[in-house]
Amino acid sequence: MTKQQTARGQLAQFLSALFLREELIELRFIESWLSDNRKGSRVVRSSEWLRPGEFIAAHGDLTAFARRERANIYFGVCPRAKRGDADDHSIQTIRCVWCDIDRVSTDEAHKRWSEAGIPRPSIVVSSGSGVHGYWLLQQDLTSQPERSEFVAMLQNFYRSFGGDHVQNLSRILRPPGTVNYKDARNGRPPLPCSLCFCDPDVRYPLGDFACWMPKDEGELPLASARPSSHPDIDASTVHAEAAALISRLDRPCRDRSRRDFAIVCDLLRLGLSREEIWSLVSGFSKFESDGRPYFDLTV
Repeated sequence: MTKQQTARGQLAQFLSALFLREELIELRFIESWLSDNRKGSRVVRSSEWLRPGEFIAAHGDLTAFARRERANIYFGVCPRAKRGDADDHSIQTIRCVWCDIDRVSTDEAHKRWSEAGIPRPSIVVSSGSGVHGYWLLQQDLTSQPERSEFVAMLQNFYRSFGGDHVQNLSRILRPPGTVNYKDARNGRPPLPCSLCFCDPDVRYPLGDFACWMPKDEGELPLASARPSSHPDIDASTVHAEAAALISRLDRPCRDRSRRDFAIVCDLLRLGLSREEIWSLVSGFSKFESDGRPYFDLTV
């Protein structure tokens, strides 16, 4: 079914399952490559916020631009409420559970999900370097308690099958109907990002993911609980600010080392300990690629 579709047709089917016609989709355009086994990236053009119909209409121009610039096109999985929204705290609607598994085939991804007791996804995308799965929810999550519960679930959910550890609400992924130009500047062949399966009628209540919900307060993400070493700090203020700072680590920039240092300094000013900060930043930017030695040097 999807193999016979054009790239534009795949994109249209995918977007119609995830977004309402009037909603905004954040698009980012990023070249990425490896240099001495380290990840490098550059923002090729400014982010855009388009409605589904606008994105589909611009598909030809956007993919032609991406081909010229070796740019990977990414979209925000959750709808954006207004133009300019790009961080976790701006997300007002969650419509699906999603995941990214690197360096696996679709068969291997399905095997992992099945062994973890996860139901079949509503949408499966082959990203050119892995597999994305989407589980559409029967009802949108729009309240703050619902969003907090969802975030708390993601970590255990991803851990159950070895998914990507980046679990932020403002997550960006590759949309089908585009091309994966990862490391193209070093000669890696471009690979299509393709829609493998899409059935918008396959939907799940959030309760179907209850077994991955934290069982006690100790499992809650740091953004939801007060650090025990700082009982005098107002957690609602500290962690809202901390989460906003962490979301900046997921954005491309020209000098990541300088940006990383500035964010760590701000987190220290909030009263978080070194270990608390490490637990927050370890999955982002150069903290992910260079590990604890880079973190210790930064702090």
